[in-house]
Amino acid sequence: MPSGLGVEIDRSVRLADEGHVLLGGHPPRALRLTTGQASALIRWSSGAAPTGRAERILARRLIDAGFAHPRPVDTAIPVGPATVDVAIVGPTSPADLARTLDDLATAYPDLRPVVIGAAGASGWAARSRGARTVPGPPGGTAALDTALGACTAPHVALVAAGARPGPGWLEAALGHFADPGVAAVLPRALTARATAPTYLEMTVAAVAAARIGADRGADPAPVPPWGHATGGRGLPGAANEHTRADPLSPVRSVVLRRAAVDSDLLASDLDEGAELDALWCLVERGWSVRYEPRSRVWVPPVEALGGYLRACFTRGASTGPLTRRRGQRAAGPELPWSSAAALALLFAGRPVPALGAMALGTAYGAWRLSGGSGTRLPEAAFLSGRDLVSAVGTGGRWVRGAWWPVLAAAAVGAGAADRRRGAVVGAMLVLPHLGAWHRGRGVAPVGPVTWTALGVAGDAARSLGTWWGVARSGSAAPLLPRPRAAERSARPVGGG
Repeated sequence: MPSGLGVEIDRSVRLADEGHVLLGGHPPRALRLTTGQASALIRWSSGAAPTGRAERILARRLIDAGFAHPRPVDTAIPVGPATVDVAIVGPTSPADLARTLDDLATAYPDLRPVVIGAAGASGWAARSRGARTVPGPPGGTAALDTALGACTAPHVALVAAGARPGPGWLEAALGHFADPGVAAVLPRALTARATAPTYLEMTVAAVAAARIGADRGADPAPVPPWGHATGGRGLPGAANEHTRADPLSPVRSVVLRRAAVDSDLLASDLDEGAELDALWCLVERGWSVRYEPRSRVWVPPVEALGGYLRACFTRGASTGPLTRRRGQRAAGPELPWSSAAALALLFAGRPVPALGAMALGTAYGAWRLSGGSGTRLPEAAFLSGRDLVSAVGTGGRWVRGAWWPVLAAAAVGAGAADRRRGAVVGAMLVLPHLGAWHRGRGVAPVGPVTWTALGVAGDAARSLGTWWGVARSGSAAPLLPRPRAAERSARPVGGG
């Protein structure tokens, strides 16, 4: 860690053995600290920054393990033409583009944004506000390449046309680049309030914000490919909003270190998922990509039913080309054996054995965590069980988004011959959406039946898109889960 950067311990990390063992991560694991390292953690929690080589090594290793996150100083890199360029990409209406440019001009009057592919009324709206326009495709990999070629500052902020950056958006993101190992920072994308005139459009907007929104949650985190652990820099943190978010959430805004991006990084013909592909390439090259929820942009809501279903289909269809680009690596979720077995047993209509598999997995995880780490068994069981429940939820979402036609056929076909199996499979399709409605029912006036119907329709559209992407790419990787590698129980952090 470079000097001057602070450290923020992940809010879900727990202490054991009088503060000498850290418990957390996804999957949960234990790290043992020396007495001096435990004292350093106490000082960091009070706002102090790591000092000395040993503390900075400890900070780096905790961040790489997902137990902590860097806490940058917003003024570390000042915002100005000499430090950052802003490029706007993606198709949009002239009115939305004008709002984006007006917000940027209000917050950063010294910056002159570059608009890629603006023509006609959109081009006039950009030029009338002092922005530069560069011809080219409005989206996809070619648009990213054009934007980077039109910018000269050491950092480039890419903003989707129509997005509205929030206060302090650039400052919060640029602070991470004080770390020379950071190549990109992904701000949080929140859905703007819907202004639809009809109840149906308001309902679709509420469901779309929850189902296909780009929000990755309020927890800072690394951004690994497919959301999986990479085995190197930037393991996921504990089960939280970010680790439960869809790893294929679109990138509405990103700030890049220009020196880290070269022509090979953008040598693809992707339209959907081009930004994700670029970020994942950076991680595979050894760079760090950070998600910073304090940096916020607001994106327009999806209010049309056709637009919502099309977005679900497109997100599923993007997995095929991404697996082809990523060397046919597994695109399914990382699942421990117990969670995978529980899902398979639920699909077979056997809920009691599924609970047994979860209980065995929880017991094994608790034994692994408590062995040699000084952790009490009840606390280890709680962490292990919480992780397995989160993994089952992630796996269930993937099953609905990949195998929905098979599940629907099983629920209907098994109804007469095996009512129990049909009921269990039908519950797998419906109950997660009812649970999501219950958690967010105070956000929008949407009834449970409408919410669930739109959620199931979105699952069907995404599944069809996934199969379409598989057919296009020739890879079945999006249809297969990925076994989770086993973790050791407890190990020292090192570094002093």
